Amino acid sequence: MHSSVKTFLSSLTSILTPGNADAAPKAPDPHAMVMIQKSMLRLLGEKGARLNPQLEHRIRYAQNIESLWFLRADLAQALCLQIDETNALQAVADLTPLFEGNIPKTQLQAYQRGQRRSRY
Repeated sequence: MHSSVKTFLSSLTSILTPGNADAAPKAPDPHAMVMIQKSMLRLLGEKGARLNPQLEHRIRYAQNIESLWFLRADLAQALCLQIDETNALQAVADLTPLFEGNIPKTQLQAYQRGQRRSRY
């Protein structure tokens, strides 16, 4: 089996395995959701919201922080239409610290492993 497939399956298993002590954040900051939403909407900007009204709506009315985590890919795609890809991806990556302690550590770790690999 290819090593990246093994890594993916290992990450997926650790996320889905019940009883994993690191799988869920302990007590998310009650203001984190609003702060993350505002940061994502600020990145999208007025022009981006006009071009992507569904994305703006999905960010604004997300049910939880984990939903916002998964909307980062859509946000990056929308930003790529407005600015160059490198800056769009960096802008979305800069949101990562806002999610720390608010989503399962395994999701952050999987993302960070992917970031390290893509730099080389």
